[in-house]
Amino acid sequence: MNLWRKWIEKLKARERARGYACDRCGAELFDYPEHRLCQACEDFLEETGNPFCDKCGRKTCTSGVCLGCKSYLPRFTKGFSTLVYRGEASALVNRMKNGNPRLALYFGERAADYFAQTMPAQQLLVLPVPTTAARKKHRGYNQAEILAESVCERLKQRGFDAALAREVLVQTRELSKQKELGFTARAQNVRGAFHLQKRKILHGANVLLVDDILTTGATGSEIARLLKGAGANAVYFLTVAATPEENA
Repeated sequence: MNLWRKWIEKLKARERARGYACDRCGAELFDYPEHRLCQACEDFLEETGNPFCDKCGRKTCTSGVCLGCKSYLPRFTKGFSTLVYRGEASALVNRMKNGNPRLALYFGERAADYFAQTMPAQQLLVLPVPTTAARKKHRGYNQAEILAESVCERLKQRGFDAALAREVLVQTRELSKQKELGFTARAQNVRGAFHLQKRKILHGANVLLVDDILTTGATGSEIARLLKGAGANAVYFLTVAATPEENA
């Protein structure tokens, strides 16, 4: 068993030790971990629903492709995002990123279920969006890695031939804070920040790239450019939440 698997098992063991309780409010649950949040907390989260962008998957004002994708079409094949990044969803995702990694198990399962609702069972190479070694050491974990682990396990349960590949992508330098930048600046910010290893396994593969939040899609687009350049057949970009189109 590798170190990453041991870490995940330790995280799940801590879950069992703390009892069957809602990951958000701590209320007792009788069907945990089938449901990791109680119904009241589930109701606080805004699902993407219809309409959503046919390209990036964010909530939109009308059907079709959002204005952002019309201006700067992302290079990934299609995006999927189960929640709208605002209100309680944004608070809970940020809690996952900053000190509560067990929430990634819940969000990963939910994102995988959302993906499986519209995509046929198939062979997938599941890749987390990486972070720098320094950032991971500071935080203690990379939430995208835990999300990808959870997504992969859930997809297997749903009939997908999914395999997790953690070491294909590496981030080689820190990025400026993306939320403070427009799309063009974000695209320039991420350009050259990622590097591919083990390129051979990407040839002909359908790749599922996993991250926490989609804003402009610049990160997913840059990584998709690299993956397709290495021979990937399709690159799907799955995120927990996405910022909605303005006024959506």
